[in-house]
Amino acid sequence: MGLIVPVYILVIDILLAVAIGYAFLFMLRRLNRYDPELNAMVKYSVIFLGIAEIGRIVDIIDDFCCRPSARYFEIVAYLISILGVIYTVVYYIKLVENRYIPTPPKADRKSSLGAHIVFSKNRLLDVIELLKNADFPVLAVTRSPGMYEGFDNVSTVWVTQVSGGVNPTALHVLHDVILRFVQENPGSAVLIDCVEYLLLYNDFRTVFKFLTNLKDHVVLQHGSGLVIFVDDSVLSEQEKALLLKEFEPL
Repeated sequence: MGLIVPVYILVIDILLAVAIGYAFLFMLRRLNRYDPELNAMVKYSVIFLGIAEIGRIVDIIDDFCCRPSARYFEIVAYLISILGVIYTVVYYIKLVENRYIPTPPKADRKSSLGAHIVFSKNRLLDVIELLKNADFPVLAVTRSPGMYEGFDNVSTVWVTQVSGGVNPTALHVLHDVILRFVQENPGSAVLIDCVEYLLLYNDFRTVFKFLTNLKDHVVLQHGSGLVIFVDDSVLSEQEKALLLKEFEPL
């Protein structure tokens, strides 16, 4: 059994097989790392890239022999893999749009609870005062979940380095948890009382971008409320001014 195609054809087939194989292994290593929606995209990629890689391997073998059945298999494998990759790309773009690109609020949407900031040193009393008359679902992102016990309408997310909570450096995880909550609870509010703790593990620019991105999604896209508590003694005047441009003081 000898080579029946020009050498450059064999070289091209091998390079394509290596490239597709690398992409296949790259996605395979990322299986089950992410949330269910993103992990579904990874699974689709693994399946269709795997089919494409099998097709490339058969194509390389076919360079040394000529069986019509191999040609038919290659055509079917390429068709399935190309359509599958197109579907995966469209799925991913839609996922990105739904998560990270806020749509302008509709004119007939109920008025938003808004985005507010509380410069608070007496955190417990201020939180209780804010929540005691709330008749809507609230998600509290906090260092002290016990502070919210007794409020039936309040769910909590514990920000901590201990297992069972969300790491303060994992701002993308917090973003996804909060976004899922407001999607499932229209007209709800999100309360973040641990901005200082986030600033211990992230620089101000990173935290500010996280908060403004949340504002766009929670307030503008979903019509829910966002309230952040922060001790202004940990902020510079410039940082405080930036926050006041985005959040109305309470």
